[in-house]
Amino acid sequence: MEFIDTHAHLDIQDFQGEVGTIIRHARNSEVVGIINVGYDIPSSLSSINLARNNDGIFATVGVHPHDAKNWDEEKSTRIADLAKADKVVAIGEIGLDYYRNLSEPNDQIKCFRDQLEIAVSGGHRIIIHCREAWSEVVRILDEYDLKHLVLHSFSGDPMIARWAFERGYYLSFNGSITYPRNQTIHGIISNMPKDLMLLETDCPYLSPVPLRGKRNEPAYIRHTATKMGNILGLSIGEVSELTTKNARIFFDI
Repeated sequence: MEFIDTHAHLDIQDFQGEVGTIIRHARNSEVVGIINVGYDIPSSLSSINLARNNDGIFATVGVHPHDAKNWDEEKSTRIADLAKADKVVAIGEIGLDYYRNLSEPNDQIKCFRDQLEIAVSGGHRIIIHCREAWSEVVRILDEYDLKHLVLHSFSGDPMIARWAFERGYYLSFNGSITYPRNQTIHGIISNMPKDLMLLETDCPYLSPVPLRGKRNEPAYIRHTATKMGNILGLSIGEVSELTTKNARIFFDI
């Protein structure tokens, strides 16, 4: 079996001094690829460095809506330049977060739109973060002709899912699908096109059951794959083959 973790944050403080060990754990658990996702300029740079120094690790660059208050023309130029670096496979994570609202909505929208423009002009794939802002995200994305986009840690309803499938957008699922009272997402997984389905950890967050409450890491993606298999009536091997193929196609790796 082979797994690809399509959304991880190995460069943050939680893993300081342990990244090599975490990568070994992942490889011992048949994780052959990890997409390390940027959320501001420093994390985008560290993601690039991590990818350059480790086989099977790839980077994305972007500014998260939490940091949109600090967005300016200089950062826009920086992200556009970083997106050209070797082993950078997407712009992201970008989007809107009206749950925590750490940046004002207008600042978030400006930051989001500018990075969508960077992605479109550079032909880059896009990783979307959305929390309690689906109507606005849908409205903005529908203004663009986007071909390669994933809604990470998907939490939308069946109507949003159908909207995504009609446009060929991918949905990515993590340990949250193993939590109780998540039947809506289970129903979406059961009925969605299998070629648009990805696995992620979003580590160090969202550890799957039975590890909930502990620091998450890429090796734990197997628990999410097992749950996805239970929902779909597939073996973990079949889920591995399906989602790894999808990840390779989406990220062109």
